[in-house]
Amino acid sequence: MVADPPVPESPAGVRWRARLRAITLESRSPDRAAAWYREALGLSDDAPLLTVGGVELRFTLGTCDPPSAVEPARIVLNFHVDDIRAAEGRLIALEAVWVRELERTRWGIIGTVLDLDGNYVQVVEPAPDSPPCLQRNEEHR
Repeated sequence: MVADPPVPESPAGVRWRARLRAITLESRSPDRAAAWYREALGLSDDAPLLTVGGVELRFTLGTCDPPSAVEPARIVLNFHVDDIRAAEGRLIALEAVWVRELERTRWGIIGTVLDLDGNYVQVVEPAPDSPPCLQRNEEHR
């Protein structure tokens, strides 16, 4: 069991905002799904539980019959990467299905693929002058 870090003291009357701690994806093959994300995102940790940007990415066994997400556009997992071309190469090697091929936009380069269970996975390399909410500043909240 992993305990959450202690909650910082706050001045009287100040409420802390909620923080996203984990995303749970249902999969027909959780171990295979975790390995796909590890390879697709170039993650080096071998732990069964992936941590990306301070958020846990969990995989559970799905019991549904459909071969893929029924409505994949309802959720898009958005990952910021330092090198979009390296991410593209890994995704091509994994034979990922591209929903949106890499495209340069005003906020950076963006592309979307399907994971093994049909969920949308978006990779983004933010432009240097993109809005602060798109920057890789881990302190930005």
